[in-house]
Amino acid sequence: MITIVLVSTGAIFNGISRRTVSTRQQVVMQSSIDDNLREIKTLARRYTCCSGVCTTTPPTTFGVISGVTQPCATNNPLDDRYYFPQVDLLSTTANFPNTTTPSEPLAVEQLCAANNNTAFLTPFQTAVNAIPQPANATRTTSIQPERILRVTFTDNTLNNRVVRVENIIPQMAYFCP
Repeated sequence: MITIVLVSTGAIFNGISRRTVSTRQQVVMQSSIDDNLREIKTLARRYTCCSGVCTTTPPTTFGVISGVTQPCATNNPLDDRYYFPQVDLLSTTANFPNTTTPSEPLAVEQLCAANNNTAFLTPFQTAVNAIPQPANATRTTSIQPERILRVTFTDNTLNNRVVRVENIIPQMAYFCP
């Protein structure tokens, strides 16, 4: 009788121990996904096309330099002038990538066009994909219509099930005409 009780007790503790480890892994994974999403949302706020090229890197040439007003009026993403070009630089003569114009404002309008959704979002997707993967999970991204980047997190520890899906719209998208 004592043997049966000891074996049963051992089995119960073994099950509890496995569930504790699994729960701990899930907590670590969810926390890591939260951290990962914070980084992605920071990139979404910093994403700008003010120079005629879309990027997650804040402008380094902004305001007035040597008497010339720059397309990017600020490097502060809390200022709406961070997102859309304020002027067309006459010194820009080559067409911007994925556009047919050397004009910063016209290039951004072309990048924002619905038929150019992939060109608009690809730099953002590339920046997101450069962020390290979260612990115990895999992140995949896909470009969706309407300037949306879908971010899917899959659990590496439990049969590769999807644990979270987020649709991220870069702040710049709201400044598209």
